[in-house]
Amino acid sequence: MPTDVSGPFVCGWSAVGDCAVVRVAGRIDDVSAPTLETELHHVITTKLPTLVVDLRRVSHMDRAGIEVLRTAGELAVQHNGWLRVAGAATWLAELLSDLGERIRQYPSLADALPSYRPAPSA
Repeated sequence: MPTDVSGPFVCGWSAVGDCAVVRVAGRIDDVSAPTLETELHHVITTKLPTLVVDLRRVSHMDRAGIEVLRTAGELAVQHNGWLRVAGAATWLAELLSDLGERIRQYPSLADALPSYRPAPSA
């Protein structure tokens, strides 16, 4: 069920195979980052510790958002999982490069999901 935070920020999760996908839209800043942090913590600790954060619809992210992703990545590892990000726009991918190899970036959600298998071409 999506979480709406009095404004353009929305996040929610669903399971795709053995992985959780957290879809995020809008601005991730000092106001919305705590909600994202709560959602990621909930998913990692009570649902699936292997997750992909879908960033295709993120319009803005500041240091607060990057810190939330870094912390969530560490929490996922502590729970024998991992955190990946997918679909980040070029400007956002550059910001996230500060995270290095700790959180891997993928160009699309399909690329980030380990269980995704494209249909064979005819």
